Amino acid sequence: MSAVAEVRRDAIAANVFGELLLALQFLTILRIKTTLPFDERSFGRSAAFFPLVGAILGVVVWGGDRVLQEVCPSSLRNLLVVAALALLSRGLHFDGLADSADGLFGGHDRERRLAIMKDSRIGTFGTLALLSVVLFKVRALDLLSGSDRSAALLLGPTLSRWAYVVLAYRAIPARPDGLGALLMRGNYVRELAVASGTELLVTLLVGPSVGFIAVLLALILVLGMMRYCTARLGGVTGDTFGAIGELVETATFCLYAVLAAVQADVSGLPP
Repeated sequence: MSAVAEVRRDAIAANVFGELLLALQFLTILRIKTTLPFDERSFGRSAAFFPLVGAILGVVVWGGDRVLQEVCPSSLRNLLVVAALALLSRGLHFDGLADSADGLFGGHDRERRLAIMKDSRIGTFGTLALLSVVLFKVRALDLLSGSDRSAALLLGPTLSRWAYVVLAYRAIPARPDGLGALLMRGNYVRELAVASGTELLVTLLVGPSVGFIAVLLALILVLGMMRYCTARLGGVTGDTFGAIGELVETATFCLYAVLAAVQADVSGLPP
């Protein structure tokens, strides 16, 4: 191999590693390196690793759940798992969900809705949305055990971050500025393909029978949210990404809980 080829290979590896670090630092509370480039192209390319970051979060939470199983009652363990998911992602999903709920349901026209979503204060709709997803998650985890619980904890965070990439690839920005617009302008086929490959691998590992149903449900939620926000806002915002991530994660937990309950009813065993 020539010296030029080696230099180019090292540069590509460095760029890829930088994109992974950028995704990790954007989506989690981790701060590994403070001098990462943050522009339209670098941010957009980092989206290729969003599902991988979700999978890492899923593994961390799953591991913590296994440890807590030995020392905590199940109801407390479920609350700790939900709290850990929120904390590790620095509340990114919760913030976007609350702002989106307040804006989408609280404004009378496009400009007012967008203004409400920019306001950092949480209103009635935002509070209800946050309470709802926390309750649904905790109750879903209450009904899950064994391999179904493990699959939900691993696939839920992965699918929710994959939903970011699908939304960024398909949607249009409601505002010309902000993180949402930056991500959408820098997101191309390469990012979607790599992200989808990671998501597919995780789905196959946790079990494709239910996993592919979860993927289909996530796609329906992404496309439905995109259409609704486009009708109400003229596009999507950074808050929309947080909202869809939280909705997909919650829906994945609930899907596994519902299917586990149905299977238990059919077999005559307790869920």
